[in-house]
Amino acid sequence: MAEDPRYSFLIYPIAYQSSQISFTEWISLLTLCLAPLIAHIAAGVPQPSFLYERPPRWHERISLYNPTSILWRYAAIADRRIRTKRWDNKVFAATNALFWTSRGWDGSEEMVNLSSPYCTHLPEHNRITLFSRESVKTLIITLQGTQAVVALGTALGGKPTSDGFVTFMGVDMIFFPLALIGLVRLFCAFWLTDDFAYTSLSSAASVENASTTAKIDDTRVSIDSLLDGSATESGSKDDRFLPTSFWWSKVFRVLFLIPLLGLWVVCVLFILQPGRAMVFTVTSFLVALFYLIFISASIMICGYYLALGHTSTVIPCIGSFWYDSYTGLLIGMALVIFVVACVETRHTACGKWTSLPYSVGDYSTCADSRMPHVIGMDPNSLPGFGLATTKPSRDQHNETLGHGEFWVYNFTGNCLGLVGKTPVKLASTREVVKLGDIEGDNADSYKLWY
Repeated sequence: MAEDPRYSFLIYPIAYQSSQISFTEWISLLTLCLAPLIAHIAAGVPQPSFLYERPPRWHERISLYNPTSILWRYAAIADRRIRTKRWDNKVFAATNALFWTSRGWDGSEEMVNLSSPYCTHLPEHNRITLFSRESVKTLIITLQGTQAVVALGTALGGKPTSDGFVTFMGVDMIFFPLALIGLVRLFCAFWLTDDFAYTSLSSAASVENASTTAKIDDTRVSIDSLLDGSATESGSKDDRFLPTSFWWSKVFRVLFLIPLLGLWVVCVLFILQPGRAMVFTVTSFLVALFYLIFISASIMICGYYLALGHTSTVIPCIGSFWYDSYTGLLIGMALVIFVVACVETRHTACGKWTSLPYSVGDYSTCADSRMPHVIGMDPNSLPGFGLATTKPSRDQHNETLGHGEFWVYNFTGNCLGLVGKTPVKLASTREVVKLGDIEGDNADSYKLWY
């Protein structure tokens, strides 16, 4: 089958390039690598409230940290706020809480009432406060998300490097695109809090000994209903929420998917652009594939449950085999990317990190709008370029530099900076001298005058 001329791909083979990275540099690299992961994944998952004797197993907890679970939580919180008739601090706390019950993870609307007997602390207000922890998290994550949008947009415009982003990234940048989740967080930014507390099982047991029932908004709910799964019908219903057919809720559910579709387009364009040759390292290709899979799955999963009208703040498919498998796939891909990136990462002449090989890496990584000229100096490909110097003034053959003369040494490396519009000096070759005559090297050098 003939190859489609509109699409051209080049993936550089994996190469071990990180041997010269020092221990302190590795610490800095790993800090830059893990910071977005910690900021945007950990910040999106609240501390669970355990209302059941058996604690969740590790595989029951790991899916909470799936980025798709976090995206769904943001959507569900915003949608619940839109549909709530009376948004008070009790609803505020229960909506943000993550309950572990006999039914597993539960973020349903019924938990607003059913969890009340276990609540020991409620937020002072029914919305976020200016100097709260969630405000600081939202501010930091939003700034990082804005930076990611600008950087990725510039990179898609054809520039291999831009403010804060390197297309052929090293290990420091592999989780950088997760910052985009910070912008989705803005949908529910005013209704996020961690200023609440619910009793553990042991505390609940002591409360149960004192009283087995509690009155909540004129409805009595058994305090052990969450322990044995026998919630009463009267306690599980609440008329404070409008149905999902409420038109503002419908509008929001459509609007929520628009930025996700935009991110999906960015992922596709990063991998495939008709009429343009696409070049990757193994690291950059795996990173692009990882985010394409994650965004595609998030659109399908969240879109499906939003269309069905699910209202739980916990993604409905959590605990299912296929969702656990999907979570395992993302974790496995992330670990593979991390290992490959650690192997391919190297330092460039301008101080940035890249996974590109030495032959093209410095130019592709260091050239940007502020420093557009990066000249690779290799005697084989650019023999007429060198470094000029007046030292030493006399060579081994006792030949002395005259007035206005200098030596030009061959140099293998990179020259970074801005090239002037016009030449400053005009030099002419006078005599060829071997560099070995000066410093014992076999490379060529030239004695010039101007």
